[in-house]
Amino acid sequence: MSSTTIAVPTPSKGQATADPYSVPLESIDVADGELFETDTLWGYFERLRKEDPVHYCAESEFGPYWSVTKFDDIVEVEKNPEIYSSAHSIVVDDPDPEFPLEAGFITMDGERHTAHRKVVQPVTSPRNLNTLEPLIRERVIEILDNLPVGETFDWVDRVSIELTTGMLATLFDFPWEERRKLTFWSDMATSGPDQLAALGMSEKDREDSLRECLAVFTDLWKERQGKEEGRRTDFVTAMANAAAMQNLNPLEYLGTLILLIVGGNDTTRNSLSGGVLALNETPAEDEKLRTGPGVLPDGGSG
Repeated sequence: MSSTTIAVPTPSKGQATADPYSVPLESIDVADGELFETDTLWGYFERLRKEDPVHYCAESEFGPYWSVTKFDDIVEVEKNPEIYSSAHSIVVDDPDPEFPLEAGFITMDGERHTAHRKVVQPVTSPRNLNTLEPLIRERVIEILDNLPVGETFDWVDRVSIELTTGMLATLFDFPWEERRKLTFWSDMATSGPDQLAALGMSEKDREDSLRECLAVFTDLWKERQGKEEGRRTDFVTAMANAAAMQNLNPLEYLGTLILLIVGGNDTTRNSLSGGVLALNETPAEDEKLRTGPGVLPDGGSG
């Protein structure tokens, strides 16, 4: 994919290498991505909880913002959407006015949020997942049995991405041979300027890929509208036949799709990858699991 503009990485603010208690309180910026990349965020949040639990940051990469860092305060915010609305955006950055992508029902409040969430919940309900369990186990076994022995391979690509993308394709009833598009769209939806630059892509490339996602899923919506009976439960069929979803504008539909794709891909993929890395870095825990699989919450079955 060609690139027209390459984003310039944001300069470091130096917080990651500083003592959190040496930085002027008013200058603390916990939206600084470097803190999370280097796992040096903890001291800053500890200090804010002690000294300024409702903190105003006047200058950041995303402009001014407030951060709420104590549990009871966060609960207060979450329970009062009339005051603390999630509408239009749930991220620190402001939406692009030319491409105001809304992140589905998590950027809705009250009854509309509840109605939209209820439409997709049955797809990942325990009942539906129990139905899919044999398929999930079959795919896990197939993927692991086909891994090379005695040679280096990319775990993220061969296992984490392949398994999560395959299950996403099932949950959307998405064409199997094109399932890796779901991974690509998820990556595009969550990539910041630095990540796009590393891929040699621009913001326009990102928007073009998401518009392609919308076009593909719009066709699937049209195919499945009015055909709920007799179909396996999948996200697109559920949305296309739900009264609550009939007045979605295109960007709202795309936002809901991205919410579900990222939710099914990003967190699961990273958990599978990070879990293996953590076991590799803590041999004692790895040995504990190997010798006593019953330590797993489900008793280690399967």
